[in-house]
Amino acid sequence: MTGIILAGGNNSRMGMKKAFLSVSGVRIIDHTLDVFREIFQEIIIVTNTPADFETFGVKVVTDRIKGKGPLGGLYTGLSEARFERCFIAACDMPFLNGRLIRYMTGITGYDVVVPMVRGRYEPLFACYSRKCAGYAMKQIKNGNLKIIDIFPWAGVRVIDEDEMRKFDADLESLININTREELSSLSHKET
Repeated sequence: MTGIILAGGNNSRMGMKKAFLSVSGVRIIDHTLDVFREIFQEIIIVTNTPADFETFGVKVVTDRIKGKGPLGGLYTGLSEARFERCFIAACDMPFLNGRLIRYMTGITGYDVVVPMVRGRYEPLFACYSRKCAGYAMKQIKNGNLKIIDIFPWAGVRVIDEDEMRKFDADLESLININTREELSSLSHKET
């Protein structure tokens, strides 16, 4: 499988590149790569600032279609992947849980394997087949940049909260950092 890290955001609320923030003394990108290297045969970082990531020893690509947000990053990552099945994570998730990712990636026969928490999909912590690149392109052409709007075209397996908690009791894998306040509140957590 391919592990894809979406690191193309403009970080406007944070004011700095979120992938390089430290939580409990570990940069988010380092933790993510440590987890991904144990699981995936190929790792891709999708970013609009490739020079920032060139020293990590993984494939670094830029958006094939600029300005399309996470959906554009998803399209690019899936298009660049060598393997049919891919796992996507945003670059601002400091507590990725390898056990949960292994569980999700072990579920086969679907185009999408995605968590749902409190009635909301978590599309930036999910498995996708490369077929979803075509669905993403349709959305981009239609001007609809919501990732979850590709789901009606795809075979989707939802992972509910109870299922996730077997591997990640507090659902910490889904925590992401958007503001300095959120970073400050997480600084006491262990990765």
